[in-house]
Amino acid sequence: MLILSIDTSGRMGSVALVRDRIPVVETDLISRETHSRRLMVLVKWVMESYGIDWYDIDLLGVGLGPGSFTGLRIALATAKGLAFATGIPMVGVPGIDALASQVVSCREDLVCPMVNIRRSQVYTAIYQSTDTGRMERLGPYQAISPEEFVTSAPRGRRILLLGDGALLYRDIFMHGLGKRAVVLPGHMAYVRAASVGILAESIWQRDRRTDGLKTLSPIYARPFEAVKGETGPHLELC
Repeated sequence: MLILSIDTSGRMGSVALVRDRIPVVETDLISRETHSRRLMVLVKWVMESYGIDWYDIDLLGVGLGPGSFTGLRIALATAKGLAFATGIPMVGVPGIDALASQVVSCREDLVCPMVNIRRSQVYTAIYQSTDTGRMERLGPYQAISPEEFVTSAPRGRRILLLGDGALLYRDIFMHGLGKRAVVLPGHMAYVRAASVGILAESIWQRDRRTDGLKTLSPIYARPFEAVKGETGPHLELC
């Protein structure tokens, strides 16, 4: 099974081809330009690099965030447009799940991906590795302050923290959780399109579920609002 997957929820845009849960081509880009200017260029590049056409692709995977409002809309609009034009089925993947899946951990460890959603909060959930290596979510997704997370975190277990939220509030987590906190390095802070593709394939094979063009929507940590910046109106992280 061949999956084309995309994610533009953060500063780094990512496109990948995944065959049978193994990444075969992936490219990432951090640019000052909006992802809309680069995304289809990256899609074309990965397809040409692997020597395939649209009829070779079995499934589209798209990261749902949370993240930049504009970035989420770009990825989702692109995926929906491709699904509509080609008839390829599509599966949306929460970015938090994709981040968690990028960690290899011991069975006893907890994994907490964290996305910075501003207003001194992170969007997170708690995961644990199963015997098969799959990450199992132990509780709900939640928007929470770093201080609240420290006081409510499970006791007695090492916690692996990753994502831009974990890096931003590193000092709070290290001080509050002590030796139990391990903040993973910056190269693991962004969602990889390959991770999105692998999870999309897993969802399809487990549930035989795909997402509709009208029903699939981004994940917002909270309702967005327009704010004024130096260059005019823009949208907050959602």
